[in-house]
Amino acid sequence: MAGRGGVEKIQNGKLVWDGKVPLECQSDPSILRLNPERQWEIAHEPLHLGIDISHTPGIGPGIPFAHQFKEKAGQKAGTVGLVPCARGGTLIEQWIKNPSNPSATFYQNFIERIKTSEKEGGVVRALFWYQGESDAAMNDTAQRYKDNLKKFITDIRNDIKPRFLPVIIVKISLYDFFMKHDTHNLPAVRAAEDAVQKELPDIITIDSRELPVNFTTFEGFSWDHGHFNTETEIVLGKWLADTYLAHYGHLL
Repeated sequence: MAGRGGVEKIQNGKLVWDGKVPLECQSDPSILRLNPERQWEIAHEPLHLGIDISHTPGIGPGIPFAHQFKEKAGQKAGTVGLVPCARGGTLIEQWIKNPSNPSATFYQNFIERIKTSEKEGGVVRALFWYQGESDAAMNDTAQRYKDNLKKFITDIRNDIKPRFLPVIIVKISLYDFFMKHDTHNLPAVRAAEDAVQKELPDIITIDSRELPVNFTTFEGFSWDHGHFNTETEIVLGKWLADTYLAHYGHLL
């Protein structure tokens, strides 16, 4: 979700973004992002610059989503505000609400960014959730994924009441082979995502396996074979826009 499109490994081992910005990812005055200082600015790539601070961000689905959303929704789209929050390589247990753990800051920061985005008249329309590869790398975290995801979504909805918050989940297609793992359990996380869609209201799932990628040749992936390339990220962003509009476009 944070985006690794165009991120390349150079000879000294450092990862860098190639700086290439396709038309679908260009800045637009009516597409904003909530920056790390929680101020609105014109969105630009990489959308997660300063947010996914432990990694090198590149092209992700956010700005392509916004362009597709504006094109399809027309005047009803208005100004689109993107609130990037993703952190690569994290477990869902790092995201769930846990007041007893002072180091569990992801959830609180997430809620604060949502609330800040609404202070000047913004309306949070949806949450896009694409996470779980790290959980799938280990059997125990994979088995706990359903309960953790249900708690995460339920707590968010309770903490931002009375805001109606549909959630679009992108089902994962890989486990995180960059992590040290015992016995990976990708099927458990994918099944958990389907179960949450059935057990909670206003949850939509789309399957990343249906993106234009090849798991044998790694076509559609970046150099590391673990993240999508720019072209695939653009397709995902457009798919998220089409999915939202198909289910909730009548609410605009």
